[in-house]
Amino acid sequence: MTHTSLHAPRPTWRARVHTAFAIMVVATLAAGATGCSSNNDPSTGPTNLNPAGEYDLQTIQTKSLPAKVYDGPIGDPEDDDYLESYVVTVTGGGMTLEDNGYYHILIAYTGVMDGEPYSLFYLETGTYETNGNRIVLTNDYGEDAEGTVREGEVTVRMGIAGTATMPYVFRR
Repeated sequence: MTHTSLHAPRPTWRARVHTAFAIMVVATLAAGATGCSSNNDPSTGPTNLNPAGEYDLQTIQTKSLPAKVYDGPIGDPEDDDYLESYVVTVTGGGMTLEDNGYYHILIAYTGVMDGEPYSLFYLETGTYETNGNRIVLTNDYGEDAEGTVREGEVTVRMGIAGTATMPYVFRR
């Protein structure tokens, strides 16, 4: 059995303030990114699609939101961090791809750990590169997530809160 350690204590007021600040930063960056537009002249542009813009999370593994992404036990039964019941439900989110190659993802989710409910945000930042309709997101820790880009849609395989990776679909 694979050992997964998940400690998600209830957020304190300081954690809630930190989360609110992170949301404001992402919103500010997203607003700044929308003010920068690219040259859409096809005769001078590269063959890659320009995916820059704001996207809303629509589905996870073909399930509309809210989407339950995990429901079951987690951790090692021999350790103190084992949870008999662990449920993670994604309630919303968004992605901003900036013209300068940076991205920001914010995902809101709720969870229940052995009967105790909580709500959290997942915030990820990093850089992205495209090659044709392929996109690779590299977060600030150097971890890659791959996906595809279509007109108005970005699909990325990712996971949050210790869950397995699955396709997250973002649309404009």
